[in-house]
Amino acid sequence: MSQTTWFTDGYHGGVYGHYPQWQAQFMVEQLKKDPGWAINLEIEPETWDTISVTDAENFKVFQAYFEKESPSGRVEFVNPTWSQPYCYNISGESIIRQFHYGMAKTREYFPSASFLTYAVEEPCFTSSLPQILQGFGFKYAVLRNPNTCWGGYTSAFGKDLVNWIGPDGTSMLAVPRYAVEELSTESTWQTESWTNSNSFIEKCFANGIKYPVGMCFQDAGWDGGPWKSVYKPTLYTTWTNYFEMTKRKVEPEDWHFTQEDIKPGLVWGSQVLQEIARRVRVSENLLVTAEKMAAMDYLFNGESWPEKDFAEAWRTVMLAQHHDCWIVPYNGRPGDTWVDKVVRWTDATNQIASEKILSLFDSTDKFEYIRVYNTLGSTRKEEVALILPEHLRGRKIVVVDAKGEPVPHQLSKDAKGELKLLFEASVPGMGYATYRVKQSDKELPPEKKVNLSSERLTIETDYYLVIVDPAQGGTITSLIDKKNGNRQLIQNGEYLNDLRGFFYKENRFYEGSESPATASVIEEGELFTRVKVENQIAGHNYYQWITFYKNNPRIDFTLHIDWDGQPRIGAYDQDDNYEATDRNKAFYNDDYKLHVRFPFNGIDRKIYKNAPFDVTESQLDNTLYSSWDSIKHNVILNWVDIIGQEQDYGVALFSDHTTSYLQSDSLPLGLTVQYAGRALWGRDYGVHGPTEIRYALLPHSGDWEKGEVEKASSQWNEPMVAQFTARSSELQERSILETTGDNLEITSMVVENDNLFIRIYNTSSREISREVIWNCSVDKIEQVDLKGDPIRELSFVNKGDGRLLTTISIPQFGFVTLRLIATATT
Repeated sequence: MSQTTWFTDGYHGGVYGHYPQWQAQFMVEQLKKDPGWAINLEIEPETWDTISVTDAENFKVFQAYFEKESPSGRVEFVNPTWSQPYCYNISGESIIRQFHYGMAKTREYFPSASFLTYAVEEPCFTSSLPQILQGFGFKYAVLRNPNTCWGGYTSAFGKDLVNWIGPDGTSMLAVPRYAVEELSTESTWQTESWTNSNSFIEKCFANGIKYPVGMCFQDAGWDGGPWKSVYKPTLYTTWTNYFEMTKRKVEPEDWHFTQEDIKPGLVWGSQVLQEIARRVRVSENLLVTAEKMAAMDYLFNGESWPEKDFAEAWRTVMLAQHHDCWIVPYNGRPGDTWVDKVVRWTDATNQIASEKILSLFDSTDKFEYIRVYNTLGSTRKEEVALILPEHLRGRKIVVVDAKGEPVPHQLSKDAKGELKLLFEASVPGMGYATYRVKQSDKELPPEKKVNLSSERLTIETDYYLVIVDPAQGGTITSLIDKKNGNRQLIQNGEYLNDLRGFFYKENRFYEGSESPATASVIEEGELFTRVKVENQIAGHNYYQWITFYKNNPRIDFTLHIDWDGQPRIGAYDQDDNYEATDRNKAFYNDDYKLHVRFPFNGIDRKIYKNAPFDVTESQLDNTLYSSWDSIKHNVILNWVDIIGQEQDYGVALFSDHTTSYLQSDSLPLGLTVQYAGRALWGRDYGVHGPTEIRYALLPHSGDWEKGEVEKASSQWNEPMVAQFTARSSELQERSILETTGDNLEITSMVVENDNLFIRIYNTSSREISREVIWNCSVDKIEQVDLKGDPIRELSFVNKGDGRLLTTISIPQFGFVTLRLIATATT
């Protein structure tokens, strides 16, 4: 007698992806027709807002059927996130909000819905999901996506069950993509378990897998009914029922699943994906900043909490995080493709967030006082920028602090030619400070005349001695770190910040260093020195801004390329012969894409890269691959850090968007800039305007932790906010909290039911205990889970002057959520 196997069928989609009007009726009819069938649902929760109106009668029948059948295990929601994001490509806070808002929306229509198992059709994974999922009450997870691997897949590991151990140590029972579960030999989007073929099941049993389970989430709209498992006998099951059936029958193997166990194969470097990623990053950063500032306004000034506005702002940025935006950006009608939607969605988020930020500054026509907000948890001293009013232009001014002492300031024009006032501000954690603009007797420096030339430039700051050589394409030919033993950062004879790519129509590599450039110092003042380089590559003009700061070791870069026509950049020409089933595809190979090169000297041994609530030490020998069956995790979320063998020195690379990075035997580090050619589904991923990206380098002593790379990344992504204000009579400086020591990041601060919720993330690779000073009075401080349920009450010590002190312990890469009850600031 044949052994029994199991199969998890279900539907994936939603009102934005795909969900026909007849789907609800169809599911009920099929479930009634086949009593042995069970379905796992991964449907965008916002779908129910639409279907409850447009197909009200059938939807009510489906709701009633769910209430009847869900307890018996025939219908289960397995991914309640708002828009089914890939997760690895967005912030950890965004992932939490995806679940928070998605679960709430689902329960509006299905009040009895329980969320116990996380399972997905696409590769929607990230290493830190165990602590996020457990925080929301999940017990199980599925680490495979057998029938939709276009955008990637997970590593193969283990047998029936594994303990998925996250970076913080949280363990979650999971079904892996089995060690014997191979990629399909007939497609480039499936693994063997998608049909439970006879050969696959026989292999499972032969290798000690006792309870083989297959999986296929059908696209909503497929009308074939139950997915046919080839092997017999097979029982349909929900994922939670499968776990409950097997968890006491097999011994799970521990799996320390890392970010590199996710193998994403998106079209990195394509301009459309670049635009989507940059827009999402801007919106994520702006919205979290706005929430924190609004929480300060609530506490400091008694302003109401704009809950509905923030919910709408999260809705639109969450939609821009939809996996389909990233993998099929061109799908849709003209003017309403996924990328068109992303533009509208992120614009909507940015408008709400910007309005909330501006509402904190009283309108004024005096332009005398400037308020600066710091939305991180520790005191910051760094430059801030704001537009200089017309009546102050050309006047002698000085910026002074609360004590009347002048602070360094500088006037600067941004890329749009807008004149800005920049000054160095010192602001306490999660608070603000006030500065004043006064008349000055000091003569303004004459406006610098910019004459780009071919003369070699030597730039010296307190941190670096730099040579920019126009004869070598305006690249940096020498970069000496004066603070760390006058270390030369560039390999002898190599060029830092050079551009290189294969233009396949011309059948050759081009490099920026091949062409003579022009360069000049365009700004120099109390805060920074900025260099502009102009050059061309393969006939396409580009310029770069390189900024060296007086009081910050970070070096900022802006790259802008004006394309002449449609370049073709990549490993080879697939314009006329792209085949979806071909394992080899030109867009996979980053070595041939246009990229920025960083040939660092003596620091090419180890790579660390951040991820949502995680930092991973790379185990890759190099990041290059050229076929679907050999995808590697080459993703830079916010930063990668490269260090030498002794781990005594390193350089971090920051990116303003999620993309790919390069590391190979011949190149310590590179950043992908442009791919232009055929890619997924044979679409032409061309250019539609100039390419512009921002990135930065941060040389540092020690490894990424000693060098405080995560802190510097937070400062780069969440700059302080400055604006003229009429609120001069209030306290010059206020703060909600101040974290002591290092490694604590405030990822979120919101108000809910008149209570303050603050999420604190331990950015280090070790458990830490830190003190937090609260400048407010509270009745109670609780640690809560992501559902808001209490975990424990925290004791606090009254330090006098309205200050409280608590001590919190957080595991490595873990986070805690605190609720402050009956809050009033002093």
